[in-house]
Amino acid sequence: MANATIIDVAAQAGVSIKTVSRVINNVTTVKPAIRARVARAIEKLDYHPNPSARGLGGNRSYLLGLLYDLSCEY
Repeated sequence: MANATIIDVAAQAGVSIKTVSRVINNVTTVKPAIRARVARAIEKLDYHPNPSARGLGGNRSYLLGLLYDLSCEY
């Protein structure tokens, strides 16, 4: 089976994608019952957020680039 997505978690829990995002990011305005439902769906589907996808939505990608000079002998 392919990796579960946030869309799969939302469908399993019967909530919106935004609600799943709020649970993942520990926003305190989510009701405990809904938080528990989303947590069960995350566990059941073995959902793990994709670090690359998280980087697209935020200010940080957590990637490191390297530049080096090939013209130098040493």
